[in-house]
Amino acid sequence: MLRKINGFSVAVVFFFMLAGCFGSSSLETGLSPAEHIEIDDDYSTEVTLERGDVLAVDMLNPLGKGYRISGASFDPSMLRMERFFEYTEDGESRARYLFTALMDGSSDILIKMKPLQGGTEEVYRQVTVGTGENDGLF
Repeated sequence: MLRKINGFSVAVVFFFMLAGCFGSSSLETGLSPAEHIEIDDDYSTEVTLERGDVLAVDMLNPLGKGYRISGASFDPSMLRMERFFEYTEDGESRARYLFTALMDGSSDILIKMKPLQGGTEEVYRQVTVGTGENDGLF
Protein backbone atom coordinates (compact mmCIF):
# COMPACT_ATOMS: atom_id res chain seq x y z
CA MET A 1 0.00 0.00 0.00
CA LEU A 2 2.79 2.44 0.94
CA ARG A 3 4.59 1.63 -2.33
CA LYS A 4 1.46 2.57 -4.35
CA ILE A 5 1.13 5.92 -2.53
CA ASN A 6 4.82 6.76 -3.06
CA GLY A 7 4.58 5.86 -6.76
CA PHE A 8 1.46 7.96 -7.15
CA SER A 9 3.11 10.92 -5.35
CA VAL A 10 6.15 10.77 -7.61
CA ALA A 11 3.91 10.69 -10.71
CA VAL A 12 1.90 13.73 -9.52
CA VAL A 13 5.04 15.75 -8.74
CA PHE A 14 6.55 14.83 -12.13
CA PHE A 15 3.34 15.87 -13.93
CA PHE A 16 3.26 19.30 -12.27
CA MET A 17 6.96 19.91 -12.96
CA LEU A 18 6.48 18.97 -16.61
CA ALA A 19 3.39 21.19 -16.93
CA GLY A 20 5.30 24.13 -15.42
CA CYS A 21 8.09 23.78 -17.97
CA PHE A 22 5.70 23.86 -20.92
CA GLY A 23 3.64 26.72 -19.53
CA SER A 24 6.61 29.08 -19.25
CA SER A 25 7.90 28.60 -22.79
CA SER A 26 4.83 29.97 -24.56
CA LEU A 27 4.15 33.51 -25.78
CA GLU A 28 0.77 33.20 -24.08
CA THR A 29 1.44 34.54 -20.59
CA GLY A 30 -2.08 34.86 -19.26
CA LEU A 31 -1.61 38.64 -19.02
CA SER A 32 -3.43 41.08 -21.30
CA PRO A 33 -1.20 44.07 -22.03
CA ALA A 34 -3.04 47.40 -22.17
CA GLU A 35 -0.08 48.80 -24.12
CA HIS A 36 2.32 46.94 -26.43
CA ILE A 37 5.35 48.75 -27.81
CA GLU A 38 8.08 47.56 -30.16
CA ILE A 39 11.41 49.32 -29.87
CA ASP A 40 13.39 47.72 -32.66
CA ASP A 41 14.91 50.84 -34.25
CA ASP A 42 14.50 53.48 -31.54
CA TYR A 43 16.86 53.81 -28.59
CA SER A 44 14.20 55.36 -26.37
CA THR A 45 10.45 55.89 -26.26
CA GLU A 46 7.74 57.10 -23.90
CA VAL A 47 4.42 55.56 -22.90
CA THR A 48 1.57 56.58 -20.59
CA LEU A 49 -0.39 53.99 -18.60
CA GLU A 50 -3.07 53.81 -15.96
CA ARG A 51 -2.33 52.25 -12.60
CA GLY A 52 -2.79 48.46 -12.87
CA ASP A 53 -2.18 48.37 -16.65
CA VAL A 54 0.24 45.83 -18.11
CA LEU A 55 2.92 47.07 -20.52
CA ALA A 56 4.59 44.77 -23.07
CA VAL A 57 8.01 45.94 -24.27
CA ASP A 58 9.12 44.00 -27.35
CA MET A 59 12.52 44.31 -29.07
CA LEU A 60 15.01 42.60 -31.34
CA ASN A 61 17.50 40.52 -29.43
CA PRO A 62 21.05 41.92 -29.97
CA LEU A 63 22.60 38.44 -30.38
CA GLY A 64 23.50 39.17 -34.02
CA LYS A 65 25.60 42.13 -32.85
CA GLY A 66 27.51 40.05 -30.31
CA TYR A 67 25.45 41.01 -27.23
CA ARG A 68 22.90 39.38 -24.97
CA ILE A 69 20.19 41.04 -22.89
CA SER A 70 21.40 41.02 -19.31
CA GLY A 71 18.48 42.58 -17.42
CA ALA A 72 16.33 45.62 -16.81
CA SER A 73 16.57 48.43 -14.26
CA PHE A 74 13.40 50.19 -13.11
CA ASP A 75 11.73 51.63 -10.00
CA PRO A 76 10.19 48.59 -8.23
CA SER A 77 7.83 50.80 -6.21
CA MET A 78 6.24 52.01 -9.45
CA LEU A 79 6.59 49.00 -11.77
CA ARG A 80 6.52 45.25 -11.23
CA MET A 81 8.21 43.02 -13.78
CA GLU A 82 5.83 40.18 -14.56
CA ARG A 83 7.75 38.21 -17.19
CA PHE A 84 10.77 38.17 -19.46
CA PHE A 85 11.13 35.72 -22.31
CA GLU A 86 12.97 35.30 -25.57
CA TYR A 87 11.38 33.87 -28.70
CA THR A 88 11.82 33.64 -32.47
CA GLU A 89 9.45 35.34 -34.90
CA ASP A 90 9.92 35.32 -38.69
CA GLY A 91 13.45 33.97 -38.20
CA GLU A 92 14.47 36.84 -35.87
CA SER A 93 15.42 36.43 -32.23
CA ARG A 94 13.24 38.71 -30.07
CA ALA A 95 12.79 39.50 -26.38
CA ARG A 96 9.75 40.71 -24.44
CA TYR A 97 9.32 42.22 -20.99
CA LEU A 98 5.95 42.56 -19.27
CA PHE A 99 5.50 45.18 -16.53
CA THR A 100 2.53 46.20 -14.37
CA ALA A 101 2.13 49.86 -13.30
CA LEU A 102 1.74 49.92 -9.51
CA MET A 103 1.46 53.64 -8.70
CA ASP A 104 1.29 57.11 -10.23
CA GLY A 105 4.50 58.82 -11.29
CA SER A 106 7.24 58.47 -13.84
CA SER A 107 10.04 55.94 -14.17
CA ASP A 108 12.56 54.79 -16.74
CA ILE A 109 12.98 51.18 -17.73
CA LEU A 110 16.56 50.61 -18.83
CA ILE A 111 17.02 47.39 -20.81
CA LYS A 112 20.66 46.37 -20.49
CA MET A 113 22.94 44.24 -22.65
CA LYS A 114 26.35 42.69 -22.18
CA PRO A 115 28.88 41.47 -24.77
CA LEU A 116 28.78 37.70 -25.32
CA GLN A 117 32.55 37.56 -24.81
CA GLY A 118 32.27 39.38 -21.48
CA GLY A 119 32.76 43.04 -20.74
CA THR A 120 30.91 46.09 -19.54
CA GLU A 121 27.13 46.17 -19.37
CA GLU A 122 25.49 48.89 -21.51
CA VAL A 123 21.99 50.33 -21.88
CA TYR A 124 20.36 48.79 -24.97
CA ARG A 125 16.92 50.45 -24.87
CA GLN A 126 15.12 52.99 -22.64
CA VAL A 127 11.37 53.31 -22.00
CA THR A 128 10.00 56.23 -19.96
CA VAL A 129 6.73 55.19 -18.31
CA GLY A 130 4.29 57.74 -16.94
CA THR A 131 1.18 56.81 -14.95
CA GLY A 132 -1.63 58.96 -13.62
CA GLU A 133 -0.09 62.20 -14.84
CA ASN A 134 -3.15 63.41 -16.78
CA ASP A 135 -5.81 62.78 -14.12
CA GLY A 136 -6.52 66.48 -13.33
CA LEU A 137 -8.50 69.08 -15.23
CA PHE A 138 -5.42 70.81 -16.60
